[in-house]
Amino acid sequence: MLFLSRYKWHFLIWAIYFAFWTTVSIDGYHTPFFLALLTTLSWAVGQGVLIYFCIYRFFPLYFNTRRYGVFSLILTAALVVSAFFILGFQILIFSLAHEPMSYSIVAGLGYILLGNLYTVFLVIAIKSIRDRVRSDRRTQLLEKEKTENELHFLKSQMNPHFLFNAINSIYVLIRKDPEVASHTLLKFADMLRYQLYECNADRIAIEKEVLYLDNYIGLERLRKGSILGIEYHVGEEVRHFSVAPLLIIPFVENAFKHVSSYSDQANRVAVDLRCRNEHLELKVENTCEEDMDIPRIGIGGNGAGGGIGLENVRRRLDLIYNGRHILDIRKEGKHYSILLKIPVQ
Repeated sequence: MLFLSRYKWHFLIWAIYFAFWTTVSIDGYHTPFFLALLTTLSWAVGQGVLIYFCIYRFFPLYFNTRRYGVFSLILTAALVVSAFFILGFQILIFSLAHEPMSYSIVAGLGYILLGNLYTVFLVIAIKSIRDRVRSDRRTQLLEKEKTENELHFLKSQMNPHFLFNAINSIYVLIRKDPEVASHTLLKFADMLRYQLYECNADRIAIEKEVLYLDNYIGLERLRKGSILGIEYHVGEEVRHFSVAPLLIIPFVENAFKHVSSYSDQANRVAVDLRCRNEHLELKVENTCEEDMDIPRIGIGGNGAGGGIGLENVRRRLDLIYNGRHILDIRKEGKHYSILLKIPVQ
């Protein structure tokens, strides 16, 4: 059913194609019904293969990447091959039916080439317009999502509960170790500055995102103390590229928010960030209470609903990377894990 729903317009267009050209062949050229049907079939197969290869293979690989010379050569070859296939099919069926063809082979080849050329350029024009409309719509949605995300982040991501605990921890630390407290307060100020002033750009250096992550985990170490084991690693290769801001932090915040608080078992949060095969990989794991209801989003961002924060990030990932990312969030017993892969630019 999903297949039929997705390609229903294709089936409808080809049904109209068959009905129209079969009728033209019968009424215009007085071709017997069976031969007219087979003639239309030869055109449909030849042009169908040509069209679908063009729009789903040649167009994305060569035209969209501005390799126009290669695209023109391949398209010309495909037009000729398609024309010879259609003509050969028609010669075969007419000879088997012992019926004379209404046109010569040379004239037929020229007519078929011209028909293929018109059809392909019409399809390319339609696809170009559709892709442009979709791209503009995606850009508009991304701009809207960016604005909503900025508002959402200021209202909830750095929530009052975290602010209160962080400030209280720094206050307690002032009495114990003023020098460390001063250094921690500077980190806290850097975090606020990053959110308020540096996250307005579409993309930001990964080094800045990692610095924010360093400061955030440092504050969580201070707040949680010895009751929570924190493992944190950033690969040396994570540098010299840019990412959309505030895509990584929500998953780390989510781990600390939902981490277990056992008194007789280990409580753990592990964060691992590295680059592999031109992809930035974030892996976040934490222990959690088995009966805790934690927001879940499946592979590729699809799945059951979740909290506003994760759902917000999922929508941003879909808009920015358009299916080129992987987001796998799982809860298995007392173990909660997140795997995010996004292409590096």
